[in-house]
Amino acid sequence: MFDKINKIFDFSQNKLNLYAKRQEILSSNIANADTPGYKARDVDFKNEFNKILNQKDNSIPLKKTSFKHLNGKNNFILIKTIPIDKNQIKLDGNTVNMDRERIAFMDNSLKYQSILVYMKNEIKNIMRILKG
Repeated sequence: MFDKINKIFDFSQNKLNLYAKRQEILSSNIANADTPGYKARDVDFKNEFNKILNQKDNSIPLKKTSFKHLNGKNNFILIKTIPIDKNQIKLDGNTVNMDRERIAFMDNSLKYQSILVYMKNEIKNIMRILKG
């Protein structure tokens, strides 16, 4: 039973990490909208999501220096960024399209929040079942 619960939350945690990383990248793009020569980047979400789906336990083991340390999990996933379509290059070489960035930022935020709501409801359901 706990294995299934762990799998549900590990998967959701990995998705949250992916959305959080994408949010950082989109924020960086917005912050550099006026930086000459800045090349906008994004996450190939489909590719990264497939990595999460196919993830096996190939994590890097954490080193324990005391017997009191807990067995931790390392859910670190290397997220690869890709350059965004270069059709709209400004005269100064900047490729940030603010309309695209704002829409992607809002879309990403909503997806992040929806996963949080899902996890919150799952925890509530588990608590309800445990209480009987």
